[in-house]
Amino acid sequence: MKAQDIQNVVCVGGGTIGASWATYYLWKGLNVTIQDINEEALARAKTLIDSNLDFLVEKDIITTEVSNDAKERAVYTVDMEKAFTNAQFVQESAYESYEVKQKIVSEVDKYAPKAIYASSSSGLLISEIQKFSQYPERCIIAHPFNPPHLIPLVEIVKGKKTSDEFVSVAYDFFKSIDKEPIILHKEVPGHV
Repeated sequence: MKAQDIQNVVCVGGGTIGASWATYYLWKGLNVTIQDINEEALARAKTLIDSNLDFLVEKDIITTEVSNDAKERAVYTVDMEKAFTNAQFVQESAYESYEVKQKIVSEVDKYAPKAIYASSSSGLLISEIQKFSQYPERCIIAHPFNPPHLIPLVEIVKGKKTSDEFVSVAYDFFKSIDKEPIILHKEVPGHV
């Protein structure tokens, strides 16, 4: 996979961070599916994303046309199989628990085995999360500085089994959408 081929992003978890990531990916013209545990969580995510896009219009960062186009490209679902169909990049921003993240990575394995799995975790180790993946080489941390739709810095952290190829693709992908990625070659709690 090449960075320029990534057009379909799934944001797992539509809370403050997940909705902010989704806002950014939508703003940058990508197809984004937001997946969360129930319809109430999805409704909150939609409200946050719409509010973020409206704020960007209000501050003359994007046009109304860009915002409307972004809102039309957003897909909301509780169904993991539907969410991961055609996924090329999975930005996971779920609850900070190994158990939760390991369940999600196993679903990504099942439905999107070629997608990069990028956890937004700020305190968990990707080496622990990737132990439960059949494809640990494509698992990374992509920890944003918050909020991701406004602050460009993102820390990419590789785990013990992460492939340099996938780190490079993720780095190039973030650069291509105007992020400022840095690569951490060693896991440390809390990252930089």
